[in-house]
Amino acid sequence: MLVAAHTLTSLARLEDIVPLFESDPRIQVRYTQVPDALGNDVDQWLRQRRVSVVPWPVERRFDLVIGVSLHRLGDIPANRKMAVPHGAGFTKLWPEWSRPMMGGTRPVYGLDRRSLLDGRGRPVLDALVLPHAEHLTTLRRQCPEAERTAVVAGDPCLDRLVGCAGERERYRAALGVRGGQVLVVVASTWGPHSLLGARRDLLTRLPAELPGDHRVIATAHPAVWSAHGVRQVHQALRDVRAAGVDLVDAGEDWRGLVTAADVVVGDHGSVTAYAAAAGIPVLFGHFPDGEVAEGSVMAALAGCGPRVRDGVSLSEQVRAAREAGAEQGRIVRGRVAARLGVSGEALREVVYRLLGLAEPDEAAGWPAVDVPSLVRD
Repeated sequence: MLVAAHTLTSLARLEDIVPLFESDPRIQVRYTQVPDALGNDVDQWLRQRRVSVVPWPVERRFDLVIGVSLHRLGDIPANRKMAVPHGAGFTKLWPEWSRPMMGGTRPVYGLDRRSLLDGRGRPVLDALVLPHAEHLTTLRRQCPEAERTAVVAGDPCLDRLVGCAGERERYRAALGVRGGQVLVVVASTWGPHSLLGARRDLLTRLPAELPGDHRVIATAHPAVWSAHGVRQVHQALRDVRAAGVDLVDAGEDWRGLVTAADVVVGDHGSVTAYAAAAGIPVLFGHFPDGEVAEGSVMAALAGCGPRVRDGVSLSEQVRAAREAGAEQGRIVRGRVAARLGVSGEALREVVYRLLGLAEPDEAAGWPAVDVPSLVRD
């Protein structure tokens, strides 16, 4: 079996999949780094984990290849191909620059013909994993040829996040959150429409305007680190850290941080949706409506989640967001994944079916989510 690693983002999601079968001696797991503009540090990640790596381009044929990004999966020789989403469902549109090659439209990314069909108009994948059946509607509209490959299997990222809830106090203690402190987590995706790209000022305003019993910790999308380099991100956010905001370091798992949070100030990135689905109150620091698919879970969250308003105390807005969190969770949780707690079994069943193997007797499961390390001078 081959794991196709494009970026650190895709590797993070693949780490929710590979533990479901890598202990099986019948399955030899190998990795390859697929060329990608945001693929910096993937080779370092692979070396640090001491996994078996196949050089690109892949020449030998594999029984199954699993990937997250759909880019160049069709170039890998394999009997079966499987892809899982890299975020909270399919919520983002193709960028504005893609209109000419998309016939003047901006389809939902990952469920479109360009992503899912080869040059002959045939599905590239044998299994396209969807977290919720509502994505089938978009798939039928945008790429009906690929509908037969769709498998609704829940969301392993959400299942692992929800599974962290019982360890909330452990995560808070490990992050240095004192008893009685309110932990405000700032979560940013990447690009000019992200919170970091459009409302960076909030990162210095929050510690200045919040009461003394509040703590602020920020986490940035892996693509931020890959695009700019760890050293430059550390330097570029030095003023933010000097203002009193701690920063989760590159390559760290954000789920322990979100579990520890009392409120998340986010944007249209998946961390925001996952936080709301896990019952953590959300306040939108920035939300680019034109970049999000209408009717998606992210659009629904934006419809019920408060947004930062200029001229109003951030302290007051954070307090109000905490009080509104229960309604956000009720609206979002059932739409991020079809069912909670089933993705491990569902995903493992798909993998073993594609490999033609009988599943192991033991239940599918994951190791505990690590406590994220913070940037230290």
